[in-house]
Amino acid sequence: MSNEAPAIQETGDVYTSDVIFRNNMRVASATANSQFFKNRNSKGNTKPNIFWVNLTSNQGAFNQAAVGYIDGATANFDGTYFDAPRPAAVVTSAIVYTNIEGSNKKFAIQGKAEHSINQDEIISLGFKTNTDASTLLTLSIDHLEGNFLTENAMFLKDNLLNTLHDLSASDYTFTSQVGEFNSRFEIVFSANALSTEDVILDSKVLKIIGLDNDRVQFNVSNNLSIKTVTIFDLLGRQLYRFKATNPSETYKLSNLSSAVFIAKVELSNGAIITKKAIKK
Repeated sequence: MSNEAPAIQETGDVYTSDVIFRNNMRVASATANSQFFKNRNSKGNTKPNIFWVNLTSNQGAFNQAAVGYIDGATANFDGTYFDAPRPAAVVTSAIVYTNIEGSNKKFAIQGKAEHSINQDEIISLGFKTNTDASTLLTLSIDHLEGNFLTENAMFLKDNLLNTLHDLSASDYTFTSQVGEFNSRFEIVFSANALSTEDVILDSKVLKIIGLDNDRVQFNVSNNLSIKTVTIFDLLGRQLYRFKATNPSETYKLSNLSSAVFIAKVELSNGAIITKKAIKK
């Protein structure tokens, strides 16, 4: 509703008003989206591919977004026929949404072309949180339907940590600073979504040790050496990038606003290890 709409204040921030639906508000049948959440029961037809993803927290937050592959929808913003942006005024501790290229809106429901889902599909998943870094956030599949989605695994790609998680097998729990993050997560359907240079090795290969005076030491084993060390804060902002040639390197990280940081370490064999660490 518009902020200028007449309303009666009940108590605090709670207002009441009449909402009137008229017949002329109906969407024309040529562009109706009644099939979006409706199963196709006609003989020979199958259910459309639709999934619902939840964002929850250990503080009680809950939010949900849905993506459906529907006849008539496209990869672009199709208006309210198939795509439902979240109201800008919604205030909650954490929200999840999808992004559509060319639009700055946050979508609670996104319709995509019916036959566009395949192993190369990438869905940009954004989230916004007002909680601090100690809060545990969890992304999970609420439910799904359709032949492709029930027959293929769904992976969550974390672009900040360079990890790939099988969301079909288990939920994904993470932490975040307060803010809006539109490029950290992607939903993909291929286990090869991480590029060759982003292959993650056993975390035991890399040890990160906090020393005194803002110094942090990086050690690698298995006869490897360090090529580069890149330091990010929990907002994903790059703070440092160091070049190296040795199995052990020590750097002074005095510009960190938080003791917790993320290190992305490139090794001599071309592999990359991404790890969260704490500075003394």
